[in-house]
Amino acid sequence: MNIAIVIGIKTDSISPDRFPEWLQDIPQSLYNKSKENWGNGDYGLASDAGIAYYLQKFSKHNISILTKKDIQLKEFNKYDVIIGLYDPYYYANDTNNPNSYKKYNQIIQQTSAIFLQPLSLQKFVLNKKLYTDTLQQHKIPVVETISFSIRNNMNVDTMIQKINKQCLLWECQSFITKPQPGGFGIGFKKWDLQKINKNKQSFSSYVKSIQSQVRIEKPLLLIQKFVPEFERFYEVRTYWLNGKYSHSIGTIIDPNSLGTSGFEEVKFAYPENEYDEDIFNTYDDVPEIIEQKLVNRLKKIGKQVCQIIPKDKTKEPFLLRIDFGCCLDNQKICRDYFVNEIEYVPNLFPEYSTHKDVLKLVGNSIIKKINDIV
Repeated sequence: MNIAIVIGIKTDSISPDRFPEWLQDIPQSLYNKSKENWGNGDYGLASDAGIAYYLQKFSKHNISILTKKDIQLKEFNKYDVIIGLYDPYYYANDTNNPNSYKKYNQIIQQTSAIFLQPLSLQKFVLNKKLYTDTLQQHKIPVVETISFSIRNNMNVDTMIQKINKQCLLWECQSFITKPQPGGFGIGFKKWDLQKINKNKQSFSSYVKSIQSQVRIEKPLLLIQKFVPEFERFYEVRTYWLNGKYSHSIGTIIDPNSLGTSGFEEVKFAYPENEYDEDIFNTYDDVPEIIEQKLVNRLKKIGKQVCQIIPKDKTKEPFLLRIDFGCCLDNQKICRDYFVNEIEYVPNLFPEYSTHKDVLKLVGNSIIKKINDIV
């Protein structure tokens, strides 16, 4: 089998001093294809390049590594399977061109190669409003969401009127906005309704900035009730490899660092059953522990989500991340975590998951998927 893996995300990196043993001899030429500039001459190896090297080193198949210059039908047709860790959505944002997204999608549709992750899964996950509605229909907890189509000359006054009505129903004075498709914290913002009603200028400027972003698929501006616990309790990111639970990581991201040009400020935590004190004591900030009872509950919901997502002949995705946030209003004494995001080529946080060697885990998951296809 001739396998290609497309890389070039230049993010989600691991520093050389945290490289697992198998990664320490990575060629500089491959390192240079996808590395993240940390400033002051320091670089981290992006997770996609690390995974690509693992496949080259340990797969029995012929593994070629492609970059965005190789996204051509003629090139793709040379292979049996293509792993798109550098995917159409990332390509569109990287080039700041919606035509890049269309081009990449057309090539995936036309190529004789099997492309992973499948377009059906990609399009479902990129349409957050669709999958939140779908999950809600299956009685899976999500935050209620309204949306506005992103187009030229959006009517800000009408939008504010509708948001006022919805916030009255939600019984809240704060709400969040984020564009669809999203990612990287782009466009995420928390709003005070009273301030907007007094002066709409900041909201108008925000809407104009959203209109100028790359528009692909069904571009929407999503509006959700602000959940105050989300900033105080860990968002639990659960990882699923070929349909089976692998591990989790908890994050609290400083909302002021979201969508900025710098790095996000993140606190980490790990489930009780996955906590490695010896390794975590070497981190700059020792992470906290997530109660195992909570993780076990979220795993049950995650299994349901895995059953609902669209699948093609390749069946379960080799990688899926299902993120859970805290907490929904309900009549119970304990409020419930909800599904906040689904990702098909997610950040793996390899710098902060060295107890699991996540690059190896994903590499083995891809090898298993390829062998299953064979």
